[in-house]
Amino acid sequence: MRKILFAFLLVLFSIKGFSQTSAEKLKVYLDCTQSWLCDFDYVRSEMKMVTFVRDRFDADVHVMVNTQNSSSGGIQAQINFIGQKAFHNFSDTLTYFNDPTTTEDGQRKKLVQYLKLGLVRYISKTPAGSELQISYADKKKDTASTTQIDKWKSWVYQIGANGSLSGSQNYKQHSVYAYISADKETEKWKINFSLSANRDVQIYIQDTSRSKFTRKEYYSDLQVARSINAHWSYGIATSYANSLYSNIKFGIRVRPKLEYSFYPYSKFNSQRIVVQYMLGPIYNNYFDTTVYFKTKEFQIQQSLNIITSFTQPWGSINLGIFYSNYFDDLSKNDLSFNGAVSWRIVKGLNFAVYGNYGLINDQIGLRKGSFTRDELLVRNRELKSSFQYNVGMGFSYRFGSISNSIVNPRFKGLNYSINF
Repeated sequence: MRKILFAFLLVLFSIKGFSQTSAEKLKVYLDCTQSWLCDFDYVRSEMKMVTFVRDRFDADVHVMVNTQNSSSGGIQAQINFIGQKAFHNFSDTLTYFNDPTTTEDGQRKKLVQYLKLGLVRYISKTPAGSELQISYADKKKDTASTTQIDKWKSWVYQIGANGSLSGSQNYKQHSVYAYISADKETEKWKINFSLSANRDVQIYIQDTSRSKFTRKEYYSDLQVARSINAHWSYGIATSYANSLYSNIKFGIRVRPKLEYSFYPYSKFNSQRIVVQYMLGPIYNNYFDTTVYFKTKEFQIQQSLNIITSFTQPWGSINLGIFYSNYFDDLSKNDLSFNGAVSWRIVKGLNFAVYGNYGLINDQIGLRKGSFTRDELLVRNRELKSSFQYNVGMGFSYRFGSISNSIVNPRFKGLNYSINF
């Protein structure tokens, strides 16, 4: 009986000791709006000085990682450290940039570096702070490199191509896609240029019959924008299109534009409300006569967009309203609503809804004449539609142990990504 009682007390004290040891570490909830940036297994394995919890309500610090892509292909990350419980008066924000050539390993290492940097002030106020060590790498070469002249003048160029081939006894498909881009971003200017070509061929085989559908598209876009101040920007956007699907042999549009941001542009990662207005000419030369009996035409089009985006500890809201019309006939217009809302309702319970709905009355390039059943099935030709929609929703509920800082890579399976 004494042995059993002794064993019970030993287990009890072990559990109590474990709890006290765990309590010494800072509890952190890592919240990534872009999950691909946060390699959770790597982060947990590299940051043993804190305990990562599964629910934000159990955390001492709620860490939100927001990202924004630059036109040059780089990624700006903003990390918000939101103190909770005993740290409710301690909040901070750190921002860093990954250039387009940064590898996935480089991205995750930099994320961990800035997570550690931002959490130092919190860890230092816990018992685990006594074990904290800080080092500094004095790289004198870095100082010299920052004074070097940029021979590219802030321009970033990218060229790429990809192709695919698939098939079976009854079906064959092959496609080729290529693109080139040139981008420049400074505090005052933003210039983006892109040129792309796409060719997709589908072949259906049934007994002795053979059906072939080809879809070719060529696009080019140029955008030049200049900031006026923290709230106003102006610019111009031009584009070229050649699309058999849309019945456009030669299409070009030029639209000056103006944008106003209700919040300073520096706040875009967490709160954003902007209004955009565009006005300009459009010229289309068509492959086939349109339903309006046009083989080519010149139009004036205007667009008005309202975009909102908020990212907070309780979730995020992203909504947009997009409207455009042609001046020769105001009934030729397009109105669409797009958005997504995610909400952490209560502890462990998350809910999200997303979707878009559009009213379409501006399909001026539709081909005249009837369409075949095959063209409908393979979507090789744009067809008349007065609306389009896409809606989805979902929820998740997480419960169990509030912390999980252990990473076990056994039987993890294949995990990789390819970016073109």
